[in-house]
Amino acid sequence: MPLRNDLGVAFHTLREIDVAAIRDECERPVTIACSGAYALWTRASAALREQAGPGAGPATPDPLLYRPLAPATFEDWRLPADMALVLIDARAPLTSAEAAALSRLARLSLPTTVVIAGVAGSAGFRLPLPHLPQAHVVTLPDLDAPSAREALAAAIFERLPADKRLGAARALPGLRQVYATELIGSVSFANATYALVSAIPEQFPLLAAPFAVADIVILTKNQALMVYRLALAHGLAPDDYARIGELLPVIGGGFLWRHLARTVVSLVPLWGIVPKVAIAYAGTYATGVSAWRWFAAREQLSPERLREVSAEALRLGREHAQALIESYQQRKTADAPPRTNPRDARRP
Repeated sequence: MPLRNDLGVAFHTLREIDVAAIRDECERPVTIACSGAYALWTRASAALREQAGPGAGPATPDPLLYRPLAPATFEDWRLPADMALVLIDARAPLTSAEAAALSRLARLSLPTTVVIAGVAGSAGFRLPLPHLPQAHVVTLPDLDAPSAREALAAAIFERLPADKRLGAARALPGLRQVYATELIGSVSFANATYALVSAIPEQFPLLAAPFAVADIVILTKNQALMVYRLALAHGLAPDDYARIGELLPVIGGGFLWRHLARTVVSLVPLWGIVPKVAIAYAGTYATGVSAWRWFAAREQLSPERLREVSAEALRLGREHAQALIESYQQRKTADAPPRTNPRDARRP
């Protein structure tokens, strides 16, 4: 089978046909157990709760739960918490109680992000820390810097269970950008992978038409689910389809462009695979970015900005298309049976 691992990503997206399941996912309660330096906690929590634009505010209860860094704290977090966030000030030594608390945390199977603030890198951190195999450790020189806020959100998002990420982004505006970026990239890659798989039979004229029609339907469905997830992540009510409908003029124009471009390249057998895969990625990427900016800031991309996004999308699409095709060719070669010499077959 070609592209076994990549097909798994694609078909995982294709199976998302139940909108009710997505609605349930966005409403699941999320708990991020926070501990450590209280001054750092106040700044980090403010950054995570901050509303960056005119989009909808938090739509679910606040998932951030703070407790002092003490051994007894983590006993309460063993079951209800989805992950732990520990903030350590690199300029203040750990107390014996705090060190004992971290050792206790290390023995729990709880996804953990440890933020060490006030230091440029792990080499500059001299405080002894227990081994935390389940933790993602990041160092941030200035917790108030815009880049530090993005790094903090990415570190938290990386340790959150996959089925809690939508609910966390819905509750914490500071996580929405990283959620949108990951979602757009994932669905774009899945659509590009599906386009490659469907493009192989399309190289044969008698099979091209039915596969081309199915291709458009499936890719469009994936884009619609992506837009719905982006809407929920930005606080829109699950049944507020009218607000989602505001995007139709933007997305509709993008779909027309993709449809015409894909029709043209599909008419050129043995040439159209790379453009077809690139357009599948680029069209999904551009649609996702347009929807994200609308939900986050009520921003309709200007023609200049849309051209920039389209150029970036096509660049990424060509890169992913070439990588996918090379991966397919390598796996096809690896799966092919070894060639034998007919003369060898006649030898006793």
